[in-house]
Amino acid sequence: MKLLDQLGLEGLSSLLSNGSKRYKIDARLESYSCKMVSEEKRQFKELVSRLSGDESQECPVLYLGSSQTLRDLYEMTGQVVDPETIRMSVEQYQSPPISSSLSPPRSLCSGRKRARSEASVCLDDSTSEPPCSPKSSASSLSTKDLFCLMSTLNSCFGPTYDFLTARSDEFCLEPELWLVKHYISRFCSIYVDKYEDLAPHLWKVIGDEIVPAQCCIYSYRPDHLSDPYSSGCLASFNYFFYNRCLRRVLFFSLRVLNDSLVEDEDELNESNLY
Repeated sequence: MKLLDQLGLEGLSSLLSNGSKRYKIDARLESYSCKMVSEEKRQFKELVSRLSGDESQECPVLYLGSSQTLRDLYEMTGQVVDPETIRMSVEQYQSPPISSSLSPPRSLCSGRKRARSEASVCLDDSTSEPPCSPKSSASSLSTKDLFCLMSTLNSCFGPTYDFLTARSDEFCLEPELWLVKHYISRFCSIYVDKYEDLAPHLWKVIGDEIVPAQCCIYSYRPDHLSDPYSSGCLASFNYFFYNRCLRRVLFFSLRVLNDSLVEDEDELNESNLY
């Protein structure tokens, strides 16, 4: 994996990281070439051997975890998506939309009262169980794609963390672009000041770099033990926009760090002294 120098992405990472007066944010927008270097070729062979137990045999099917976006959107807002009317991003990749319009369809349910006909496809906001991910025939990925996601995380957070031992179900296939953008918007509106002013430029730069409407979109699910999204992290999201035609991955990560609240409390205590 090779980090591609993109000044536009670097500038946006800085704007997001410094975009809150209340929270300490670590934002990363990085673009990587999927071409392996010599060391990564060796690591890939080791991964194949570990997963298959025999380099002469094909690797077993590597199953992905369920969508983090659908679950987190439900936990954040109580909104539920009708699983019958959305596509997963792999279907978006196979048949990209002709129009660039990404307006959310009516299947995104709000807190209003629903007619009986809607109850069959949407859960009430008061329902305690999170929604299930829509069924998809593409709930697995190849060993090479898994290695690409692992290597992206290693390139971004290494050498402090090593993701080459992660399981395939720690990665999730995410829905099509409009829904991912909707979740990112809701998340950033909470933690990033005036995100709505930055969003058009943000997605213009991302679009020029990776063409997200033609990407498979994945995420990494924190293990809550030994990764940068667990210890010391108040809230976070991460997305891999994987464009196979360009052989490129754009990694978009945002972490809200726990010491944000500590700093606020210290400032409050100092103000009470005077």
